[in-house]
Amino acid sequence: MVHYVSQLCNSLADFSAECDVYLIAPEGINENLFNSRVILRKIPSIDRHGYRIDLMIKYLLDIGPDIIHTSMVHPFIVPLLPVLKKIAPVAATVHDVQLHSDQKNLICDMSTLITSKLADLDFVHGEKLKLELIKRGVLNSKISIIPHGDYSFFSSIIHKKINEEENTILFFGRILEYKGIDYLIKAEPLISEKIPNIKIIIAGSGDFSKYESMINNKNHFEIINEYIPDEKVSELFQKSSVVVLPYVEASQTGIIPIAYAFKKPVVATDVGSLSEVIVDGVTGFIVPPRDSKLLADSLLNILLNKNLKNSMGSAAYEFMKENMSWKGIAQKTIVEYQKLLGNFEKPRYLIGSLQ
Repeated sequence: MVHYVSQLCNSLADFSAECDVYLIAPEGINENLFNSRVILRKIPSIDRHGYRIDLMIKYLLDIGPDIIHTSMVHPFIVPLLPVLKKIAPVAATVHDVQLHSDQKNLICDMSTLITSKLADLDFVHGEKLKLELIKRGVLNSKISIIPHGDYSFFSSIIHKKINEEENTILFFGRILEYKGIDYLIKAEPLISEKIPNIKIIIAGSGDFSKYESMINNKNHFEIINEYIPDEKVSELFQKSSVVVLPYVEASQTGIIPIAYAFKKPVVATDVGSLSEVIVDGVTGFIVPPRDSKLLADSLLNILLNKNLKNSMGSAAYEFMKENMSWKGIAQKTIVEYQKLLGNFEKPRYLIGSLQ
Protein backbone atom coordinates (compact mmCIF):
# COMPACT_ATOMS: atom_id res chain seq x y z
CA MET A 1 0.00 0.00 0.00
CA VAL A 2 2.83 2.44 0.78
CA HIS A 3 4.07 2.21 -2.82
CA TYR A 4 0.68 3.23 -4.19
CA VAL A 5 0.15 6.02 -1.68
CA SER A 6 3.63 7.47 -2.12
CA GLN A 7 3.27 7.69 -5.90
CA LEU A 8 -0.22 9.18 -5.65
CA CYS A 9 0.87 11.82 -3.12
CA ASN A 10 4.00 12.67 -5.10
CA SER A 11 2.04 13.09 -8.33
CA LEU A 12 -0.63 15.28 -6.72
CA ALA A 13 2.03 17.48 -5.13
CA ASP A 14 3.97 17.77 -8.40
CA PHE A 15 0.90 18.44 -10.52
CA SER A 16 -0.05 21.73 -8.90
CA ALA A 17 2.10 24.15 -6.92
CA GLU A 18 -1.09 25.46 -5.31
CA CYS A 19 -1.97 22.05 -3.92
CA ASP A 20 -0.63 21.11 -0.49
CA VAL A 21 -0.50 17.40 0.20
CA TYR A 22 -0.46 16.09 3.74
CA LEU A 23 -0.19 12.40 4.52
CA ILE A 24 -1.25 10.99 7.86
CA ALA A 25 0.64 7.72 8.10
CA PRO A 26 1.93 5.18 10.62
CA GLU A 27 5.29 5.67 12.27
CA GLY A 28 7.99 3.70 10.50
CA ILE A 29 6.74 4.46 7.01
CA ASN A 30 9.50 4.57 4.37
CA GLU A 31 9.95 8.32 4.01
CA ASN A 32 12.41 7.88 1.13
CA LEU A 33 9.50 7.07 -1.20
CA PHE A 34 8.03 10.57 -0.82
CA ASN A 35 9.23 13.77 -2.38
CA SER A 36 9.87 16.91 -0.33
CA ARG A 37 6.49 18.49 -1.14
CA VAL A 38 4.54 15.77 0.67
CA ILE A 39 4.13 16.75 4.31
CA LEU A 40 4.10 13.72 6.60
CA ARG A 41 2.20 13.57 9.87
CA LYS A 42 2.98 10.29 11.61
CA ILE A 43 0.87 8.49 14.17
CA PRO A 44 1.80 5.51 16.36
CA SER A 45 -0.18 2.31 16.07
CA ILE A 46 -1.99 0.82 19.04
CA ASP A 47 -1.66 -2.65 17.57
CA ARG A 48 -2.12 -4.13 14.12
CA HIS A 49 -5.82 -3.31 14.25
CA GLY A 50 -5.71 0.45 14.66
CA TYR A 51 -3.96 3.73 15.33
CA ARG A 52 -4.12 6.75 17.61
CA ILE A 53 -7.47 8.08 16.45
CA ASP A 54 -7.25 11.12 18.77
CA LEU A 55 -3.98 12.16 17.14
CA MET A 56 -5.40 11.66 13.66
CA ILE A 57 -8.36 13.94 14.44
CA LYS A 58 -6.03 16.52 16.02
CA TYR A 59 -3.91 16.62 12.86
CA LEU A 60 -6.99 16.99 10.67
CA LEU A 61 -8.36 19.86 12.75
CA ASP A 62 -4.97 21.59 12.76
CA ILE A 63 -4.62 21.28 8.98
CA GLY A 64 -8.18 22.22 8.06
CA PRO A 65 -8.29 20.22 4.80
CA ASP A 66 -10.52 20.85 1.82
CA ILE A 67 -10.50 17.13 0.96
CA ILE A 68 -9.90 14.05 3.09
CA HIS A 69 -8.83 11.14 0.91
CA THR A 70 -8.50 7.77 2.57
CA SER A 71 -6.41 5.32 0.60
CA MET A 72 -7.49 2.28 2.53
CA VAL A 73 -10.57 0.56 3.87
CA HIS A 74 -10.12 -0.42 7.51
CA PRO A 75 -12.57 -1.20 10.32
CA PHE A 76 -11.15 1.54 12.55
CA ILE A 77 -11.94 4.17 9.89
CA VAL A 78 -15.66 3.31 9.65
CA PRO A 79 -16.87 4.86 12.96
CA LEU A 80 -14.75 7.92 12.16
CA LEU A 81 -16.42 8.63 8.80
CA PRO A 82 -19.30 10.77 10.16
CA VAL A 83 -16.72 12.85 12.07
CA LEU A 84 -14.42 13.15 9.05
CA LYS A 85 -17.32 14.25 6.82
CA LYS A 86 -17.99 17.16 9.21
CA ILE A 87 -14.39 18.32 8.70
CA ALA A 88 -14.30 18.00 4.89
CA PRO A 89 -15.70 15.91 2.01
CA VAL A 90 -14.31 12.37 2.04
CA ALA A 91 -12.92 10.50 -0.96
CA ALA A 92 -12.03 6.82 -0.69
CA THR A 93 -9.89 4.60 -2.88
CA VAL A 94 -11.52 1.16 -2.87
CA HIS A 95 -8.77 -1.17 -4.06
CA ASP A 96 -10.80 -4.35 -3.44
CA VAL A 97 -14.54 -4.02 -3.95
CA GLN A 98 -15.01 -7.62 -2.77
CA LEU A 99 -12.60 -9.37 -0.44
CA HIS A 100 -10.88 -12.42 -1.88
CA SER A 101 -12.22 -15.84 -0.88
CA ASP A 102 -9.32 -16.71 1.43
CA GLN A 103 -9.50 -13.29 3.09
CA LYS A 104 -13.25 -13.25 3.73
CA ASN A 105 -14.07 -11.50 6.96
CA LEU A 106 -17.51 -10.14 7.76
CA ILE A 107 -16.17 -7.10 9.61
CA CYS A 108 -13.74 -6.17 6.84
CA ASP A 109 -16.32 -6.81 4.13
CA MET A 110 -18.89 -4.61 5.86
CA SER A 111 -16.20 -1.96 6.39
CA THR A 112 -15.59 -1.88 2.64
CA LEU A 113 -19.30 -1.54 1.88
CA ILE A 114 -19.97 1.10 4.55
CA THR A 115 -16.93 3.15 3.57
CA SER A 116 -17.95 3.02 -0.11
CA LYS A 117 -21.49 4.15 0.67
CA LEU A 118 -20.60 6.88 3.17
CA ALA A 119 -17.73 8.40 1.19
CA ASP A 120 -18.61 11.38 -0.97
CA LEU A 121 -16.43 10.06 -3.79
CA ASP A 122 -15.17 6.54 -4.53
CA PHE A 123 -12.17 5.70 -6.72
CA VAL A 124 -11.81 2.23 -8.25
CA HIS A 125 -9.20 0.80 -10.63
CA GLY A 126 -11.36 -0.54 -13.45
CA GLU A 127 -14.73 -0.64 -15.19
CA LYS A 128 -15.55 -4.13 -13.86
CA LEU A 129 -14.84 -2.97 -10.31
CA LYS A 130 -17.14 0.00 -10.78
CA LEU A 131 -19.93 -2.34 -11.90
CA GLU A 132 -19.33 -4.53 -8.83
CA LEU A 133 -19.58 -1.51 -6.55
CA ILE A 134 -22.84 -0.44 -8.22
CA LYS A 135 -24.22 -3.95 -7.67
CA ARG A 136 -23.44 -3.50 -3.99
CA GLY A 137 -25.67 -0.44 -3.87
CA VAL A 138 -23.18 2.40 -4.32
CA LEU A 139 -24.37 5.29 -6.48
CA ASN A 140 -22.96 5.29 -10.00
CA SER A 141 -22.66 9.09 -9.92
CA LYS A 142 -20.06 9.11 -7.17
CA ILE A 143 -17.77 6.37 -8.52
CA SER A 144 -14.75 7.39 -10.58
CA ILE A 145 -12.41 5.03 -12.43
CA ILE A 146 -8.75 5.89 -11.90
CA PRO A 147 -6.21 3.38 -13.27
CA HIS A 148 -3.57 1.85 -11.06
CA GLY A 149 -0.47 3.95 -11.66
CA ASP A 150 2.88 2.80 -12.98
CA TYR A 151 5.59 1.57 -10.66
CA SER A 152 8.48 2.69 -12.83
CA PHE A 153 10.26 4.00 -9.72
CA PHE A 154 11.28 0.38 -9.07
CA SER A 155 13.42 0.50 -12.21
CA SER A 156 15.45 3.32 -10.65
CA ILE A 157 16.19 1.24 -7.55
CA ILE A 158 18.92 -0.73 -9.28
CA HIS A 159 22.12 -1.21 -7.32
CA LYS A 160 23.49 -3.48 -9.99
CA LYS A 161 22.51 -4.41 -13.51
CA ILE A 162 21.09 -7.92 -13.72
CA ASN A 163 20.96 -9.68 -17.06
CA GLU A 164 17.75 -11.42 -18.06
CA GLU A 165 17.97 -15.16 -17.46
CA GLU A 166 16.68 -17.25 -20.33
CA ASN A 167 13.36 -19.06 -19.84
CA THR A 168 12.68 -17.61 -16.41
CA ILE A 169 9.08 -17.17 -15.26
CA LEU A 170 8.39 -14.89 -12.28
CA PHE A 171 5.47 -15.08 -9.88
CA PHE A 172 5.77 -12.17 -7.48
CA GLY A 173 3.63 -11.20 -4.50
CA ARG A 174 2.20 -12.47 -1.26
CA ILE A 175 1.47 -16.19 -1.09
CA LEU A 176 -2.32 -16.39 -0.92
CA GLU A 177 -4.77 -19.02 -2.13
CA TYR A 178 -6.66 -16.76 -4.54
CA LYS A 179 -3.47 -16.18 -6.54
CA GLY A 180 -3.68 -19.65 -8.10
CA ILE A 181 -0.10 -20.77 -7.46
CA ASP A 182 -1.25 -24.39 -7.63
CA TYR A 183 -2.24 -23.89 -11.29
CA LEU A 184 1.20 -22.51 -12.06
CA ILE A 185 2.80 -25.54 -10.39
CA LYS A 186 0.57 -27.86 -12.46
CA ALA A 187 1.62 -25.99 -15.60
CA GLU A 188 5.33 -26.61 -14.99
CA PRO A 189 5.55 -30.19 -16.42
CA LEU A 190 3.77 -29.01 -19.58
CA ILE A 191 6.33 -26.24 -19.96
CA SER A 192 9.46 -28.21 -19.04
CA GLU A 193 8.49 -30.92 -21.52
CA LYS A 194 9.29 -28.43 -24.28
CA ILE A 195 11.79 -26.22 -22.44
CA PRO A 196 14.01 -28.44 -20.25
CA ASN A 197 15.91 -25.52 -18.68
CA ILE A 198 12.81 -23.68 -17.51
CA LYS A 199 12.97 -21.89 -14.15
CA ILE A 200 9.97 -20.65 -12.19
CA ILE A 201 10.69 -18.11 -9.46
CA ILE A 202 8.01 -17.77 -6.79
CA ALA A 203 8.85 -14.81 -4.57
CA GLY A 204 6.80 -13.44 -1.70
CA SER A 205 5.88 -13.77 1.95
CA GLY A 206 3.15 -16.07 3.25
CA ASP A 207 2.53 -19.72 4.00
CA PHE A 208 4.01 -21.76 1.16
CA SER A 209 3.86 -25.13 2.97
CA LYS A 210 0.73 -26.41 1.19
CA TYR A 211 2.44 -25.97 -2.19
CA GLU A 212 5.68 -27.77 -1.35
CA SER A 213 4.22 -31.23 -1.87
CA MET A 214 2.71 -30.20 -5.23
CA ILE A 215 6.12 -29.58 -6.77
CA ASN A 216 7.54 -32.68 -8.44
CA ASN A 217 10.46 -31.13 -10.35
CA LYS A 218 12.03 -29.01 -7.62
CA ASN A 219 15.04 -28.24 -9.82
CA HIS A 220 12.76 -26.09 -11.98
CA PHE A 221 11.70 -23.87 -9.09
CA GLU A 222 13.35 -21.14 -7.05
CA ILE A 223 11.29 -20.37 -3.97
CA ILE A 224 11.97 -17.11 -2.13
CA ASN A 225 9.42 -17.34 0.66
CA GLU A 226 9.98 -14.05 2.48
CA TYR A 227 9.22 -10.35 2.36
CA ILE A 228 10.97 -8.90 -0.69
CA PRO A 229 12.66 -5.50 -0.10
CA ASP A 230 12.44 -2.90 -2.85
CA GLU A 231 16.00 -3.35 -4.12
CA LYS A 232 15.43 -7.11 -4.45
CA VAL A 233 12.25 -6.43 -6.45
CA SER A 234 14.25 -4.79 -9.22
CA GLU A 235 16.66 -7.74 -9.34
CA LEU A 236 13.87 -10.28 -9.70
CA PHE A 237 12.09 -8.41 -12.48
CA GLN A 238 15.34 -7.75 -14.32
CA LYS A 239 16.25 -11.43 -14.43
CA SER A 240 12.80 -12.70 -15.44
CA SER A 241 11.72 -13.37 -19.02
CA VAL A 242 7.98 -13.18 -18.39
CA VAL A 243 5.74 -12.41 -15.39
CA VAL A 244 2.78 -14.62 -14.56
CA LEU A 245 -0.40 -13.94 -12.56
CA PRO A 246 -2.40 -17.21 -12.44
CA TYR A 247 -5.03 -15.70 -10.11
CA VAL A 248 -8.45 -17.30 -9.61
CA GLU A 249 -9.80 -13.98 -8.27
CA ALA A 250 -8.58 -10.41 -8.42
CA SER A 251 -9.51 -6.75 -8.31
CA GLN A 252 -6.48 -5.00 -9.74
CA THR A 253 -2.78 -5.35 -8.98
CA GLY A 254 0.48 -3.43 -8.78
CA ILE A 255 2.42 -6.39 -10.19
CA ILE A 256 1.51 -5.64 -13.81
CA PRO A 257 2.79 -2.03 -13.63
CA ILE A 258 6.09 -3.30 -12.19
CA ALA A 259 6.43 -5.86 -14.98
CA TYR A 260 5.71 -3.20 -17.59
CA ALA A 261 8.31 -0.87 -16.04
CA PHE A 262 10.95 -3.56 -16.70
CA LYS A 263 9.59 -4.26 -20.21
CA LYS A 264 8.34 -7.72 -19.30
CA PRO A 265 5.33 -9.35 -20.97
CA VAL A 266 2.60 -10.63 -18.66
CA VAL A 267 0.46 -13.75 -18.73
CA ALA A 268 -2.55 -13.32 -16.48
CA THR A 269 -6.00 -14.76 -15.95
CA ASP A 270 -9.21 -13.02 -16.93
CA VAL A 271 -10.35 -12.07 -13.44
CA GLY A 272 -11.29 -8.70 -11.96
CA SER A 273 -10.00 -5.81 -14.04
CA LEU A 274 -6.69 -7.43 -15.02
CA SER A 275 -7.77 -7.70 -18.65
CA GLU A 276 -8.31 -3.93 -18.72
CA VAL A 277 -4.55 -3.32 -18.44
CA ILE A 278 -3.30 -6.21 -20.60
CA VAL A 279 -3.72 -5.96 -24.36
CA ASP A 280 -4.14 -9.61 -25.28
CA GLY A 281 -1.52 -10.65 -27.81
CA VAL A 282 0.25 -7.27 -27.56
CA THR A 283 1.52 -6.70 -23.99
CA GLY A 284 0.97 -10.31 -22.96
CA PHE A 285 -1.77 -12.92 -22.91
CA ILE A 286 -5.07 -13.29 -21.06
CA VAL A 287 -6.11 -16.85 -20.19
CA PRO A 288 -9.09 -18.31 -18.33
CA PRO A 289 -8.57 -18.93 -14.60
CA ARG A 290 -7.96 -22.47 -13.32
CA ASP A 291 -6.65 -23.70 -16.69
CA SER A 292 -3.06 -24.93 -16.36
CA LYS A 293 -2.95 -26.11 -19.98
CA LEU A 294 -3.77 -22.71 -21.49
CA LEU A 295 -1.52 -21.02 -18.92
CA ALA A 296 1.38 -23.24 -20.02
CA ASP A 297 0.60 -22.71 -23.72
CA SER A 298 0.70 -18.92 -23.37
CA LEU A 299 3.95 -18.98 -21.41
CA LEU A 300 5.48 -21.30 -24.01
CA ASN A 301 4.30 -19.05 -26.82
CA ILE A 302 6.30 -16.18 -25.34
CA LEU A 303 9.37 -18.13 -24.23
CA LEU A 304 9.77 -19.98 -27.54
CA ASN A 305 9.50 -16.80 -29.59
CA LYS A 306 12.17 -14.27 -28.62
CA ASN A 307 10.95 -11.64 -31.09
CA LEU A 308 7.43 -11.88 -29.68
CA LYS A 309 8.75 -11.66 -26.13
CA ASN A 310 10.78 -8.54 -26.91
CA SER A 311 8.00 -6.83 -28.85
CA MET A 312 5.51 -7.54 -26.06
CA GLY A 313 7.95 -6.13 -23.49
CA SER A 314 8.36 -2.93 -25.49
CA ALA A 315 4.60 -2.64 -26.03
CA ALA A 316 4.03 -3.16 -22.31
CA TYR A 317 6.39 -0.32 -21.47
CA GLU A 318 4.69 2.02 -23.94
CA PHE A 319 1.24 1.03 -22.60
CA MET A 320 2.43 1.89 -19.10
CA LYS A 321 3.66 5.33 -20.15
CA GLU A 322 0.47 6.15 -22.06
CA ASN A 323 -2.15 4.71 -19.71
CA MET A 324 -0.65 4.46 -16.24
CA SER A 325 1.23 7.73 -15.83
CA TRP A 326 0.90 9.33 -12.40
CA LYS A 327 0.68 12.76 -14.04
CA GLY A 328 -2.48 11.65 -15.81
CA ILE A 329 -3.82 10.08 -12.62
CA ALA A 330 -3.14 13.29 -10.67
CA GLN A 331 -4.97 15.32 -13.29
CA LYS A 332 -8.01 13.01 -13.27
CA THR A 333 -8.02 12.88 -9.46
CA ILE A 334 -7.96 16.66 -9.10
CA VAL A 335 -10.78 17.00 -11.65
CA GLU A 336 -12.87 14.69 -9.45
CA TYR A 337 -11.92 16.70 -6.35
CA GLN A 338 -13.03 19.88 -8.11
CA LYS A 339 -16.40 18.35 -9.00
CA LEU A 340 -16.85 17.37 -5.37
CA LEU A 341 -15.87 20.81 -4.08
CA GLY A 342 -18.06 22.70 -6.52
CA ASN A 343 -16.84 26.26 -6.86
CA PHE A 344 -13.34 25.73 -5.44
CA GLU A 345 -10.79 26.17 -8.23
CA LYS A 346 -8.20 24.01 -6.53
CA PRO A 347 -8.19 22.22 -3.20
CA ARG A 348 -5.69 23.62 -0.72
CA TYR A 349 -5.13 20.38 1.10
CA LEU A 350 -5.33 16.74 0.17
CA ILE A 351 -5.09 14.17 2.92
CA GLY A 352 -4.23 10.53 2.51
CA SER A 353 -4.59 8.04 5.33
CA LEU A 354 -2.41 4.96 5.14
CA GLN A 355 -2.88 1.54 6.71
